[in-house]
Amino acid sequence: MNEKDNIKRIRSLINTATKKFSGMNKGSRMLLKIGVAVFTIFLLFALLLEILMISGALNIPETLKLVEWSVIYSFRFWIMIVFGAVILDILINR
Repeated sequence: MNEKDNIKRIRSLINTATKKFSGMNKGSRMLLKIGVAVFTIFLLFALLLEILMISGALNIPETLKLVEWSVIYSFRFWIMIVFGAVILDILINR
């Protein structure tokens, strides 16, 4: 019974998020899409660096740091874009 309630809560949360996203203005939605695209590009870059490091094709002493910082900063950028899009939507809808 508890599992069904959890699934209903998750579905209602997803439905609410979908309604809020579709209700956002065009600029905010575009900002969110740009944020997701940049986040994905940086994660793919980190994955490529990791693969090259493991295979031995890339021998830079600080490769692990490059991977770590590309993931951290891409996540930080994505968070700033999401909050910026939400704030932009709130300010425009007032």
